[in-house]
Amino acid sequence: MLHGSMGHVERFEGERAQIYERRIGKMIPFYDGIMELVATELLAITPESGNILSVGCGTGGDFKNLLKIAPERFSITGIDPSPEMIEQAIRKYDKIHFECKTVDQLPLEPKFHSATLLLVLHFLNDEGEKLSLLKEIYDRLQPGGNLILFDLFKSMPEEDDTLYSYVKSYLLNFKGWEEEALNQYLKRFYELHRIPESRYLELFKEAGFFKVQRKFQAFHVGGWMATKKA
Repeated sequence: MLHGSMGHVERFEGERAQIYERRIGKMIPFYDGIMELVATELLAITPESGNILSVGCGTGGDFKNLLKIAPERFSITGIDPSPEMIEQAIRKYDKIHFECKTVDQLPLEPKFHSATLLLVLHFLNDEGEKLSLLKEIYDRLQPGGNLILFDLFKSMPEEDDTLYSYVKSYLLNFKGWEEEALNQYLKRFYELHRIPESRYLELFKEAGFFKVQRKFQAFHVGGWMATKKA
């Protein structure tokens, strides 16, 4: 982890970085389908030869599906604060431009047609850090540009324990977890800075976005697309 002008930044290093791409599919319900949905949305909203910004890109796997379908169609920039994650990404995906930095360290020009923020915002507190990150992304989008955001959220704000039991059942029965390891992983469930959908809508509006559409929900995973006014 590091602290900078944007406050807390979740930083994956060491073993966490090495096993990230292998484990993420076991940790997030319907992860492969989510990545296919993200690729489909980017194909629909990004113009030919358009540029895409991936904030918190990790090892670059978020774009595996898009590169399979349209390897030369877009210019993609991926940023992440973890040097180890970026090193892995550079080795795996030579068609993406990667930089080890946070979004506030990017210049304001050139602006991007589309941006993604996938499974990142729940690491940041809601005492200004979530809003700050959304504003930084907004400032780097072209007018009419879109942000695709997926996150772990409070999909059942009044019944968090019920949601927890659903998630545990799904991961235990269908994702091959051993119960002891799963219990340790799910301890973090309550520690994450999850917020309800109503709060996302407020944050998008405060950041400057004028239109928001929910694109996905399953258990505690939600996806939205927010548009900057043209």
